[in-house]
Amino acid sequence: MSTRQARIDPVFDVSDLKETITGWQVVDVSQPENEVVVSEHTSEKEAIQAAEEFEQRED
Repeated sequence: MSTRQARIDPVFDVSDLKETITGWQVVDVSQPENEVVVSEHTSEKEAIQAAEEFEQRED
């Protein structure tokens, strides 16, 4: 059984020297040499929930 690991990253819009977070990505980091974005969300809360569900999912 392999262990799934996910991380959430903010998505930035950079303009006029300002960084605005426009969304959140859940990234599968189970294989560090092969990171994959598995979903995108509008809120950090949704992204955290999706990451937790991803980590608990069985193949």
